[in-house]
Amino acid sequence: MSGGEPAELPAEGELDTCLAELEAGRAFKGCLESLLLGLEEERAERLMMLLREARGSWLPLLRGRPGRTLFCGNALSGTVLALILTGHRPLLADRRADRLAFARHRAAALTGRRPDAVLSTRERLPFAEGSFDLVIAEGGSPGTSAGLPIPPTEARRVARGEVVMTADNRLGYKRSTGRRGHFTVPGPLHFASAALRPRSGERTLGAYRRALTGGGRGRPAAFALYPHSADFTHLVALDEPWPTLHIGPKERGNRWKTAACALGLFPLLTPSFALASAPRELESASRLARLLDALAELLGTPPLIAQELIATRGNTALIQTAARDDPRAHEGRLTIRIPLGPHLRPMVSEHHERLGAIRREFPAVPVPAPLFAGELEGLWLTCEQRLAGLTAPQVSGRHPLVARMLTDAADHLAQLVTRPASRLDAEGFEELLGWRFELVGRHVAVASTLARLERMRDELRERLVGLSFPRVLSHGDLRSKHVQVRPDGSVLGYLDWGTSRRDDLPGWDLLHLIAHEHKQEHGLRPAEAWERIRRLDRLRDHERAALADHARRLGVGVEVLEAGAEGYPVLLAAMAESHWDYSRPRWVHRQFDL
Repeated sequence: MSGGEPAELPAEGELDTCLAELEAGRAFKGCLESLLLGLEEERAERLMMLLREARGSWLPLLRGRPGRTLFCGNALSGTVLALILTGHRPLLADRRADRLAFARHRAAALTGRRPDAVLSTRERLPFAEGSFDLVIAEGGSPGTSAGLPIPPTEARRVARGEVVMTADNRLGYKRSTGRRGHFTVPGPLHFASAALRPRSGERTLGAYRRALTGGGRGRPAAFALYPHSADFTHLVALDEPWPTLHIGPKERGNRWKTAACALGLFPLLTPSFALASAPRELESASRLARLLDALAELLGTPPLIAQELIATRGNTALIQTAARDDPRAHEGRLTIRIPLGPHLRPMVSEHHERLGAIRREFPAVPVPAPLFAGELEGLWLTCEQRLAGLTAPQVSGRHPLVARMLTDAADHLAQLVTRPASRLDAEGFEELLGWRFELVGRHVAVASTLARLERMRDELRERLVGLSFPRVLSHGDLRSKHVQVRPDGSVLGYLDWGTSRRDDLPGWDLLHLIAHEHKQEHGLRPAEAWERIRRLDRLRDHERAALADHARRLGVGVEVLEAGAEGYPVLLAAMAESHWDYSRPRWVHRQFDL
């Protein structure tokens, strides 16, 4: 993205066609997909970042009970849906009527609730003092002007409960480009210039605190939205020891980062914040703390702390807990998932139920123990055992360790047989792969890509029909981050089974794990990773050995795995399209150069 302020998102008039179709009765999902297809790639990415419900992952950290909430900012923000899903009753305030109308349609379509809205073009809000239990001023989001949507004094005036601001730090050491995972780090001169002449409305942490203090309010609690408010994955407490930022083995090699953290500079230089100001009389424990107390009592664990709070790419608030008195102890180490998107509860529930099924049916395959699924403190969640060790990306590139991981995976995944080997006929091909091609084809949106997929379908039918192989329980999205390993690379367990399928094509999970390991190690695009696995004889020795062992354990020929490697883009895209709330524009074409 070029320098300067980002263009307005959406631009004036860009929502008009979509709103007219919604008023005429067209389904919201189709309207949104058409809107995204009509935008340039960069603007579509920024809009999708804005729509993420994980933007509201900080909500459980608030102290007040859910109630009447004023949301000020870009009404398209996914925070609005997260508010509804966590029990709040939001009223939306935006200076754009089209964004308000779109946000109300979206909420009604996805949650069954259509929030009230008010057009707010002035700094003073049309509400009496103390009108809301919670007031949110969301700044720093992609496609909005810099600074806050309303003055902090005005947010405090209309709040009887908490006030939350999300905003960028004028001293932040990096900025989001507006594209997922892409950031710029200014040089010393640029940083000094920005510090002396900040973008409009941006402040330091101390200045934000002062703006929210007073009027019977205590010192605002501060959290870092890391790495940036436009695109964050971690919420890090700046006043309390928890939740903290996990610095993995590879990040510890960054001497500048570790030195800055050791010197206590993280609160000063972190790119953006969420600050929560509450009346002094409000109960001191956060909703999350109350939830953890209830869960500890239910499960009989020691008192718990939220050691890490992660806003996942899948729009779930993921909390890693530990025992309050001894965070290093095994007892009390849990993983909690709170789905923030309306479409995510079935997926999180599927993951939880699948853990139990695997432990019953395939006890030699290591997965976390599921412990609880239900509602606590008004939040639906699941809880499972938190595995020790490292996530596999932390050993990426260390080939002896990766080889050990793949050896274990080849063995474990071969045990997940759900149907014995049988010869695949034309009907079986359609049952196994035909639906995938049809699903992906409906959303591919590029004629040349659709033609290539049709040829791929014919080629795979020719290769697979007549072969004999078993069906397996597939993970569906087995990437490195879903494998927990010991320091020697041996597998402790497999995580995140919400995309799993019974009676699936064998070999796909191991191929995907190898492809993603290449992607992780070398920073490859999906198309480049696919090219590396299409010819199995081009793989590294330990990768070929793992695939050969996997095929031997399954009792299949290598041609079955070769067909899976050739069909990799469709297998991956069908998994994604089956679980996304909307189709990403031209995803297969862009990711795989088809």
